[in-house]
Amino acid sequence: MKTLKIYFILLCTVTTITSCTSTSSLYDHYTYTETIEIKLQTLSLMDKSDDAFSSHENEVIAVKNRLEKMLIYETGKGKNEITKKMWEVLNNDNKLVKSYLTLWEQKGSLNTAFIQEAKTQIEEAFNILIQYEEKKDTTTEKAVTNFISNL
Repeated sequence: MKTLKIYFILLCTVTTITSCTSTSSLYDHYTYTETIEIKLQTLSLMDKSDDAFSSHENEVIAVKNRLEKMLIYETGKGKNEITKKMWEVLNNDNKLVKSYLTLWEQKGSLNTAFIQEAKTQIEEAFNILIQYEEKKDTTTEKAVTNFISNL
Protein backbone atom coordinates (compact mmCIF):
# COMPACT_ATOMS: atom_id res chain seq x y z
CA MET A 1 0.00 0.00 0.00
CA LYS A 2 2.83 2.37 0.90
CA THR A 3 4.52 1.63 -2.46
CA LEU A 4 1.29 2.46 -4.26
CA LYS A 5 1.06 5.78 -2.40
CA ILE A 6 4.66 6.68 -3.32
CA TYR A 7 4.00 5.72 -6.95
CA PHE A 8 0.90 7.94 -7.01
CA ILE A 9 2.80 10.92 -5.53
CA LEU A 10 5.63 10.43 -8.02
CA LEU A 11 3.15 10.24 -10.91
CA CYS A 12 1.45 13.48 -9.79
CA THR A 13 4.80 15.23 -9.46
CA VAL A 14 5.95 14.18 -12.93
CA THR A 15 2.61 15.23 -14.45
CA THR A 16 2.84 18.64 -12.79
CA ILE A 17 6.42 19.21 -13.92
CA THR A 18 5.61 18.12 -17.47
CA SER A 19 2.63 20.46 -17.72
CA CYS A 20 4.72 23.36 -16.42
CA THR A 21 7.35 22.90 -19.11
CA SER A 22 4.94 23.15 -22.03
CA THR A 23 5.88 25.60 -24.78
CA SER A 24 2.37 26.92 -25.33
CA SER A 25 -0.11 28.42 -22.95
CA LEU A 26 -3.49 26.90 -22.30
CA TYR A 27 -6.75 28.08 -23.86
CA ASP A 28 -7.39 31.75 -23.10
CA HIS A 29 -11.03 32.78 -23.42
CA TYR A 30 -10.13 36.48 -23.62
CA THR A 31 -7.74 35.88 -26.53
CA TYR A 32 -10.28 33.68 -28.26
CA THR A 33 -13.18 36.15 -28.03
CA GLU A 34 -11.06 39.21 -28.79
CA THR A 35 -9.59 37.54 -31.86
CA ILE A 36 -13.08 36.80 -33.16
CA GLU A 37 -14.25 40.35 -32.46
CA ILE A 38 -11.20 41.93 -34.10
CA LYS A 39 -11.60 39.64 -37.10
CA LEU A 40 -15.21 40.73 -37.56
CA GLN A 41 -14.36 44.40 -37.02
CA THR A 42 -11.49 44.22 -39.51
CA LEU A 43 -13.45 42.42 -42.22
CA SER A 44 -16.39 44.79 -41.79
CA LEU A 45 -14.06 47.76 -42.13
CA MET A 46 -12.47 46.23 -45.23
CA ASP A 47 -15.93 46.07 -46.83
CA LYS A 48 -16.01 49.86 -46.52
CA SER A 49 -12.60 50.44 -48.08
CA ASP A 50 -14.11 51.19 -51.47
CA ASP A 51 -15.27 54.43 -49.78
CA ALA A 52 -13.00 57.37 -49.03
CA PHE A 53 -10.48 56.55 -46.29
CA SER A 54 -11.20 59.88 -44.60
CA SER A 55 -14.80 58.76 -43.98
CA HIS A 56 -13.60 55.81 -41.91
CA GLU A 57 -10.43 57.10 -40.30
CA ASN A 58 -11.75 56.72 -36.74
CA GLU A 59 -12.71 53.09 -37.43
CA VAL A 60 -9.23 52.44 -38.82
CA ILE A 61 -7.67 53.90 -35.68
CA ALA A 62 -9.94 51.69 -33.55
CA VAL A 63 -8.86 48.53 -35.41
CA LYS A 64 -5.18 49.46 -35.17
CA ASN A 65 -5.57 50.11 -31.44
CA ARG A 66 -7.22 46.74 -30.87
CA LEU A 67 -4.49 44.98 -32.84
CA GLU A 68 -1.80 46.69 -30.76
CA LYS A 69 -3.66 45.96 -27.53
CA MET A 70 -3.72 42.25 -28.35
CA LEU A 71 -0.02 42.23 -29.21
CA ILE A 72 0.77 43.83 -25.86
CA TYR A 73 -1.53 41.38 -24.06
CA GLU A 74 -0.05 38.33 -25.79
CA THR A 75 3.52 39.54 -25.23
CA GLY A 76 2.84 39.68 -21.50
CA LYS A 77 1.73 36.05 -21.27
CA GLY A 78 4.22 33.27 -20.69
CA LYS A 79 4.59 30.19 -22.91
CA ASN A 80 2.90 32.00 -25.75
CA GLU A 81 5.45 32.46 -28.49
CA ILE A 82 3.33 31.21 -31.41
CA THR A 83 0.31 33.39 -30.66
CA LYS A 84 2.59 36.36 -30.02
CA LYS A 85 4.30 35.87 -33.40
CA MET A 86 0.95 35.80 -35.19
CA TRP A 87 -0.12 39.04 -33.50
CA GLU A 88 3.24 40.53 -34.52
CA VAL A 89 2.41 39.59 -38.13
CA LEU A 90 -1.06 41.13 -37.84
CA ASN A 91 0.53 44.29 -36.42
CA ASN A 92 3.35 44.48 -38.98
CA ASP A 93 3.14 47.63 -41.10
CA ASN A 94 4.27 45.63 -44.15
CA LYS A 95 1.93 42.64 -43.84
CA LEU A 96 -1.75 41.81 -43.74
CA VAL A 97 -4.04 44.17 -41.81
CA LYS A 98 -1.80 47.15 -41.19
CA SER A 99 -0.35 47.17 -44.69
CA TYR A 100 -3.89 46.98 -46.08
CA LEU A 101 -5.00 49.93 -43.96
CA THR A 102 -1.91 51.91 -44.97
CA LEU A 103 -2.57 51.22 -48.65
CA TRP A 104 -6.18 52.34 -48.24
CA GLU A 105 -4.99 55.57 -46.64
CA GLN A 106 -2.46 56.17 -49.43
CA LYS A 107 -4.86 55.41 -52.29
CA GLY A 108 -7.93 57.04 -50.75
CA SER A 109 -10.11 54.06 -51.71
CA LEU A 110 -9.61 50.52 -53.02
CA ASN A 111 -11.32 48.52 -55.77
CA THR A 112 -13.69 45.67 -54.99
CA ALA A 113 -11.58 42.92 -56.56
CA PHE A 114 -8.56 43.88 -54.48
CA ILE A 115 -10.67 44.12 -51.33
CA GLN A 116 -12.03 40.60 -51.80
CA GLU A 117 -8.60 39.11 -52.47
CA ALA A 118 -7.09 40.81 -49.42
CA LYS A 119 -10.05 39.84 -47.23
CA THR A 120 -9.48 36.18 -48.05
CA GLN A 121 -5.87 36.33 -46.85
CA ILE A 122 -6.64 38.35 -43.73
CA GLU A 123 -9.61 36.18 -42.83
CA GLU A 124 -7.41 33.09 -43.20
CA ALA A 125 -4.88 34.56 -40.76
CA PHE A 126 -7.56 35.23 -38.17
CA ASN A 127 -9.16 31.80 -38.70
CA ILE A 128 -5.86 30.03 -38.20
CA LEU A 129 -5.25 32.00 -35.01
CA ILE A 130 -8.78 31.29 -33.73
CA GLN A 131 -8.43 27.57 -34.45
CA TYR A 132 -5.07 27.47 -32.69
CA GLU A 133 -6.43 29.25 -29.63
CA GLU A 134 -9.42 26.91 -29.62
CA LYS A 135 -7.47 23.64 -29.82
CA LYS A 136 -3.82 24.31 -28.92
CA ASP A 137 -2.75 21.09 -30.62
CA THR A 138 0.16 20.24 -32.90
CA THR A 139 -1.93 20.45 -36.08
CA THR A 140 -3.14 23.99 -35.42
CA GLU A 141 0.29 24.99 -34.13
CA LYS A 142 1.81 23.80 -37.40
CA ALA A 143 -0.84 25.75 -39.36
CA VAL A 144 0.14 28.98 -37.57
CA THR A 145 3.87 28.46 -38.04
CA ASN A 146 3.42 27.53 -41.70
CA PHE A 147 1.26 30.60 -42.32
CA ILE A 148 3.84 32.88 -40.70
CA SER A 149 6.78 31.33 -42.57
CA ASN A 150 4.97 31.59 -45.93
CA LEU A 151 4.42 35.33 -45.67
